This record gives sequence, C-alpha cells and structure tokens, in this order.
Amino acid sequence: MAIRPHRGVLPQVNRYACLMVPTCAARQLFDRTPLGIKDEAKWTPSGPDGISALPDDVIHHVLGFLPAHDALQTSALARRWRNHWKWMHSLGFAAVSGSVSVVVLKRLVDRLLLDIRAPLDECVIDIQGLHELTEEVGRLIRHAVSEFHVRVLKVSLERQVVSGHPLVSGNLVRLELHHVTVKGTILDFSSCTALEDLVMTRAHIHATKISSPSLKRLRMKKCYLFPSVYSATCISAPSLVLMELDDLSVTTPLLERMPMLETAFVRLGHSWTFRCELCPTWLCCGVCAGCIKFYLMELGSLSSARHLELTAPSVKFTVLRCPTFSKLTTLLLNEWCLAADFGALSCILQHSPILEKLTLLLNQAQQETYNTMEQLPTISKCLKVVEIKCTKLDDRLYDFLKILKIFLGREHLRYNLTSGQTEIPLKV
Repeated sequence: MAIRPHRGVLPQVNRYACLMVPTCAARQLFDRTPLGIKDEAKWTPSGPDGISALPDDVIHHVLGFLPAHDALQTSALARRWRNHWKWMHSLGFAAVSGSVSVVVLKRLVDRLLLDIRAPLDECVIDIQGLHELTEEVGRLIRHAVSEFHVRVLKVSLERQVVSGHPLVSGNLVRLELHHVTVKGTILDFSSCTALEDLVMTRAHIHATKISSPSLKRLRMKKCYLFPSVYSATCISAPSLVLMELDDLSVTTPLLERMPMLETAFVRLGHSWTFRCELCPTWLCCGVCAGCIKFYLMELGSLSSARHLELTAPSVKFTVLRCPTFSKLTTLLLNEWCLAADFGALSCILQHSPILEKLTLLLNQAQQETYNTMEQLPTISKCLKVVEIKCTKLDDRLYDFLKILKIFLGREHLRYNLTSGQTEIPLKV
C-alpha cells in the first residue's frame, strides 16, 4: 500500500509520524540488524534482538505507530510476533486510489475487523478516492466504535458518504469528520454518552439534527448545511461550553438552548437560495418565520456566553427576540450590526448589562449614511474599551467614528483603532 502524508487536519501529534515515510522505513523499526553495523557479516541473527525483549504492552503501543498493513505483516517476523498486532493500541488505515487493488483493501478491512482484540485509544481512517470501499469504511467506523471501544476516532473520506443509524458507544470521547458527506441520523450522538469533542471540516451535512447531551466542544469549519424540506439543521447540545462555527454555508443552523455555553465564535458564510414556503415568490422577504428558519440565526441560545463573536457577510442574525446577555463581557461584531442606523448593535448593547469590551470589524468601506445622532439610552456601566479594526483608513471611516462616539456617549470610554497590525491613536 502506498503511504502518503495525512492532510493537515488529521495528525495533531507525532504518533502517526511513520505514516509519512515509505513503508520500508517503517519496517526498519523491526530490523534485527543493530544501528551502526554496516557489515551484515559481523551480525548474526542468532543474537537476541532488542525490541523482542520489550514487554508485550510496550510492543503493542509501538505497533500503533505503524499503518495497519505494516502492523499486520509483523506477524511473520517470528512465532512470538504472530498475534502482537492484534493487541495494538492505535490503528491507522490510509489508502489512496491507485495505490493498491480494492480487493486487497477489502480483505485487509475484513482481517482487521475479525482479529483486532484490544480496545483502541485512537483510530485514524484516511481514504482518498476509492468509493468502492464505502461499505467497508462504514463497517470499520462502526466496528471501531462499538467493538474496539475507541476513544478518539478521526475520519477523512474525500466526499464519501457516511450514513445509517446512530453510533453507540460509552467510550468515544473525540470524533473528527473531515471531507465527508453525512446523511441520515448518524449525527445523533445521544447514545455516545462520553463524547465531549466533535470536529467537522469541509463536510457536506444532509441531516436534520446534530445532537449530543454530553458534548462540551463543537468545532465546525467550512461546512455546508443542506436543509430538509421542513427545517434547517438543528444543533442540540445542552452541555456545550465552547462552540466554533466557522464559515458555514448554504443555510444557517437552528440552535437549541445551551445554558452552559461560555465562548461562541460564529462566522456565517453565504446562503444559497431556497424557496420559502411562506413567501409567494422565489424572492424571500428575509423576516418571516420561513425565511428566519433557513437564513437567519436567532441569538437566544447564545445568551449564556461570556465571550461572543458574531460575523457574517450580510445580515444573518436576527434581534427580533433579543435575549439578555447577563454574563457577556467581550463582544465582537462586524458590519452587519450597523445596518438600519445601528439597529442590531443598539439592541445587543442594551441587553448586555456587564459588557466590558466591544470590538467592531470594519473590513469594508462604510457606504451607508447613518441618521442617528442620539446617544444610546442605556449602556453597560462596565464598558471601558471600544476597539475598531479595519483594513483601510479613509474619511468615511472617521465620519463613522464620530457618529459612533455620539451614539455610545460615555466620555470615559477608550477607543482603539487598528489598521492591519498598526494601532493608531484615535482622535474624533
């Protein structure tokens, strides 16, 4: 099997470093010729080899550094090695289209499913191409979770479909899904009682719900959320402490209550056009219940956050039912909050009684004319710093800052203006 480096999303530590070297180099771990002896005639195989003298548990740990194909081949080294590979603590299964026949890979999967005995600390599955292996990969994923009792599972499948009924595990703590297409109810983790971390990157999600009562950290980056006929994708994670939704496209997710949330980073991407069942034409109004369901994110589920970042290329958040952010101390927003004479900004600030720092990202020149010249009636007495981050300085920006200062009032507020990496003294 041709061995290739994992994409950057998978290896976070060096335990799979040998996946990044040729197979022959990996086999040198078990070469009986000691390092430094170039003349093989001076070394006789009758002498003891160092690695065989190691305790079994150490050998099982070392085998976890090898790709599955090479780990299995160690069974031919000696009689004592016949079953060591079955007890390795980690499993790495990687294959690239054209590297080896599909028949061989299917046999390898069957052998792994049949013979691995030990609970796995970590399992990495990285398949590029090879859509003929979809069924075998699905079996390997479910077997790793239910039979191998894996604690950390990392899957990268280059747009292969993962579907079926929900996973069941009392051991799975961390799950990573990269470049996969997800369908059905497999993202219902209510039966994965130990799951705390879920990471998804560049995934195509055709699911009505992502749910987990135990999940504490959720990270989604560059994912596409495809809605059902009746609803957008719902995220239900009542134990969530950290949520990072970075560049989500097609539709916005529907968030359920998150009473333990401390930090939320939400950066929404561009939406696709879907017909709203409540609008008479294809041109959605953007404010009715049907449009809100697909295109706008309500903020009620984020009300427990202490640190909040909400950015979008246009208005994607609705403040029609703005909650009270009773714990919020730091807030970052971009241009979307300035529309309609600071309407959204005004609403959020008036519902953030202990806010200490406000940051505004102004990546575009302010073309809109603001009519508000009145001071905001109520604002957090704890607010000390307003930071403005922009990519370009021009007269329109300074005009905007003058209006903003009148709007916020509070003479003792400190205003910081940052353009690129340079902090500029603000005089307005």
